[in-house]
Formats: sequence, structure tokens, C-alpha cells
Amino acid sequence: MSRKGAEVTATIASTCNPLSKKSGPRGFTLIELMITLAVLTVTLTLAAPSFTELIRDNRLISEVYAMRATLNMARSEAIARRLPVVVCGTVDGLACSEDPDWSSGYMVLLGADDSATVDVDNPSLNRLQWENRPNSRVSMVFSGDFTRFDAMGSSLGNTGTLVFCDARGAEKARGLIVTSVGSLRASVDDDDNGVVEDASGNDVSC
Repeated sequence: MSRKGAEVTATIASTCNPLSKKSGPRGFTLIELMITLAVLTVTLTLAAPSFTELIRDNRLISEVYAMRATLNMARSEAIARRLPVVVCGTVDGLACSEDPDWSSGYMVLLGADDSATVDVDNPSLNRLQWENRPNSRVSMVFSGDFTRFDAMGSSLGNTGTLVFCDARGAEKARGLIVTSVGSLRASVDDDDNGVVEDASGNDVSC
């Protein structure tokens, strides 16, 4: 056989032999894919409850921070304007609901008590803020119908505790206490029973 013929024969043999080819990238086998999906399912099952708890905790904290900002603003406005400012629950943003449940919404307005109303033609005249909370997953209940800051920033006679709850109940509830001098403080669990206390030292309820 000539040299040229031998080279041709070798080339053909190399081409036809699958073992002579370099291995390229390959996909997952069915078994590997099933194992991967099983591991992923177990991981998500274990992680989902913790992730849900984190979302609920953040939602509660956000509501507490929002209310704290609102109350601080109301107190600052009372001092700056030298006028009483009321914070109360409201359904329509026009009048106080005269209800301790503020879950549907709350507002800040100039006025001596919760009988104050908003000027329909010019709401911004005496309404300083309105937070509408339709279908909120966090309930918000005050120990009174409203709180008020006087021209000195005091809340004497209108103190209380705002309790924030979700579907998990009192053990996960948070509280925000309005003191007589108009300052705010977070409810704490002094007796270590897993439930924070209100301004009177009693466990909050949802």
C-alpha cells in the first residue's frame, strides 16, 4: 500500500471510531435531573417557613415605624403651630371614626379632640396627613379613640398604647406607647412570657 493510501485509511478509521473523538459537553441524565429537583424541593420546603416569618416581621416593623413617624410629626406640628393636633382612626379621611381600631386608616389634623372634622372643600387646611389602609394585613388598635398633642407637645390625658398584630397573634405583636410628655417608646416583654406589655404593664392582646 502506498503512503498516500495508508494516510487515507487511517483518516477513515479515525473518523469512524467513536472512541477517537473528544468528549464534548453533555446535558443532565434523567436520574441526575430528578435528584436535583428532589434536593431543590426539600430545600425550598425547609426555607419557606423562615422566609414567610421574615416577611411578616418586616411588615409589622414597617407599620410601627410609619406610625412612629406620624406621631412624631404630629407632635412637632403642635409645637410649631402652638395649636393642639389630634391623631385618630378614620375611614374616609374626613372625620375621626371615634373607634380604637385604626386598621382602616388614620389621620393627623388640627383640633382639640376627635370631634374635629376636615374641611371637605379644602382638606389640607387642617388635615396634615391621612394614611388610608384598605385590606391591611396588620391590625392597629389604640387603647383610646384618639391621642392629642398640645402646644407644648404633651399628651397628658391622651396617652395609650398602639398594638400592631397580624395573623400570628399576641406572641408576635408589637406595641408603641404614647407617654404623657408626648414621647414614644416601644412595648417590651418585661416578664419574659413571650408577649409585650402595654403602658399599664399588661400583656397586649390581638
